[in-house]
Amino acid sequence: MNLVKHAISELQAEMLTMPQVECEVFHHFAEGTYTRELHIPAGTTLVGKIHLHSTINILAKGRIAVVTDDGKQYEIEAPYTFVSAAGTKKAGHAVEDTVWINVHPWSGPEDLELIEQAVIAREALDLKES
Repeated sequence: MNLVKHAISELQAEMLTMPQVECEVFHHFAEGTYTRELHIPAGTTLVGKIHLHSTINILAKGRIAVVTDDGKQYEIEAPYTFVSAAGTKKAGHAVEDTVWINVHPWSGPEDLELIEQAVIAREALDLKES
């Protein structure tokens, strides 16, 4: 594991010991896709899950500071769309109320547990369960 990805994972583990912010999540299904829409309150710091495939990321609202496991740091403002590679680990801090959307390939049933098993790296699922 590279040093930045390790640091982001350590941040995530530490954050899991703290009170959690409840972010609204909306799930959308269309032929061949599952889309997850996350509403992040301003001031919230969060760490994303590692996806097993490249993923479309859409910042639909707001502004967020992001660091990726390759060491890139940037602040993005809606509207903004980009693709992250499979295996990417990201951490962010919402500067404003933010809506972040991920689009995943999915043609199975509308079962969130099955979807997570198919699109999220095991390491991310293990952290969530601890």
